[in-house]
Amino acid sequence: MDPNPLPLVIRALERAALQSTVLPYKRFHVLFERTVPLTRRYEVLDAALRELNDGPDIDYGVLLACDNGLPGPDFFRRYQKYRWDKYVAAMGDPRFKSATLKGKRELVAVERAKVHSHALRVRHQERERECA
Repeated sequence: MDPNPLPLVIRALERAALQSTVLPYKRFHVLFERTVPLTRRYEVLDAALRELNDGPDIDYGVLLACDNGLPGPDFFRRYQKYRWDKYVAAMGDPRFKSATLKGKRELVAVERAKVHSHALRVRHQERERECA
């Protein structure tokens, strides 16, 4: 197994984005040796997201998926932190109202579509540079 899993995580997220699919957490964890602690795995994930995310409006972390198909709570925390107004508009103020499963699914669908479009745009720009 690669001693530096960062490129593997980046490629897995890019592949999921380009194929309009998700990266199940189970598959994410397989990218690491069994001995790698969870804290280190999530540090690598954060580094991958910093490299892939293009500002606060794109979050490749939305592509990670639990068994229910939704990303974990870390995505929703980032969304609240960086896009509070949009979160409140879509889900309601979390201080007064819990997010519904339906609301989460709708938000995630929109965000995954944005990440997919971003990945295609980046791929297109890379190919244009190669041809120039």
